[in-house]
Amino acid sequence: MSGQHSQPLHGLRVVDATHVLAGPFATYQLALLGAQVIRVERIDGDDFVRRHGGTDAMKAAGLGASFLSQNACKRSIAVDLKDERGRQLFHRLATDADIVVENFRPGVVDRLGIGFADIAAINPRVIYCSLSGYGPTGPLAGAPAYDHIVQGLSGMMAMTGTAESGPMRVGFPIVDYIAGQTALAAILAALANRDRNGAKAQHLEVPMLDSLVALMAANAVDYETTGTLRGLHGNEAFSNSPFSDRFDTCDGQIVVTANTPAQAARLCDLIDRRDLIAFAKAGAAIGQAGRDDVAKALREAFRSDTALAWETRLNAASVPAAKVRNLAEVLAHPQLRESGLMRRLEVPETGGSVHVPGIAFRSDSWPPIELEAAPTLSRDADEILTMCGYTETDIQALRSANIVK
Repeated sequence: MSGQHSQPLHGLRVVDATHVLAGPFATYQLALLGAQVIRVERIDGDDFVRRHGGTDAMKAAGLGASFLSQNACKRSIAVDLKDERGRQLFHRLATDADIVVENFRPGVVDRLGIGFADIAAINPRVIYCSLSGYGPTGPLAGAPAYDHIVQGLSGMMAMTGTAESGPMRVGFPIVDYIAGQTALAAILAALANRDRNGAKAQHLEVPMLDSLVALMAANAVDYETTGTLRGLHGNEAFSNSPFSDRFDTCDGQIVVTANTPAQAARLCDLIDRRDLIAFAKAGAAIGQAGRDDVAKALREAFRSDTALAWETRLNAASVPAAKVRNLAEVLAHPQLRESGLMRRLEVPETGGSVHVPGIAFRSDSWPPIELEAAPTLSRDADEILTMCGYTETDIQALRSANIVK
């Protein structure tokens, strides 16, 4: 465990009453920064990510790929929060917690007696973070929201795809992870507010919709000022440069973003088409006929060699480009190995291991945390209950009444 005590959030306790992806991702980042994270899970163990992805053995153990990817370094206890004794247990955990995170539908935690007002009354320094689809107010408050739904509602799908394909979702649950990252930023800001300004109990609201739309700021301002909406432009670059797109090569595909006139001119030199440099200087204002000429020239040029050869050649000429890779290829890429993002995580229940992402940045002030095995459902119940002051007799009574698994 060397280096664990030097983690920036060491000594902080997080009560994690979240499920699925967004909330657990946020609390996983807190765990990677050294916080003690205690998952309070539903007594029936119905968090579907425990059995989503990976091998049959992983799913049978309740340690599916989606769960393992973001639950290392946590403890788990399964509690019936509908029972008064379960609520009392939650209150004991929250009394000494620095952070409580939940992603029930708005209003559910209040009905259970574990909402912000309930916890702030017993812990006046708590940072209480609520993730939801749309927030606690407004016409969509309380509406069910999954990643795919928010992608569609937000306008994101309306600018992803082509005229032929129609609106398309991004291929992984990006909204969940954006919301989780937003929650992390909110929690860290609240910690600073508490420690620097003496702020008392704080309630953070993190809607998935707001988290996503905030990233579309440039498009929103463009629409506000011009009335123009970005449509289904496929792989055309955000810059609208005619020299930026995805192109076929002789063995795969490459993406090129020659956004500036200088980059476009270097691209023209590289493909031996200096006759196109006038278009490079004109940029997005060349008109459709000019765009068609450029596109045709680039398509012909890139088919002459492999994607990797073009990637090497273009980057050497300071023209941003990359071979289009699948996930397996990028996981094997030496750049990702050099960064150390993917970390080995032991899975004792299956006798094997997997590689999961660690924190996505590096610091010279603390080493990466050593990953501890992700918990099976309620694996740490005895340890957690003892920490909360329950005796062996108490623990047996709670189990007999099915308050704790």
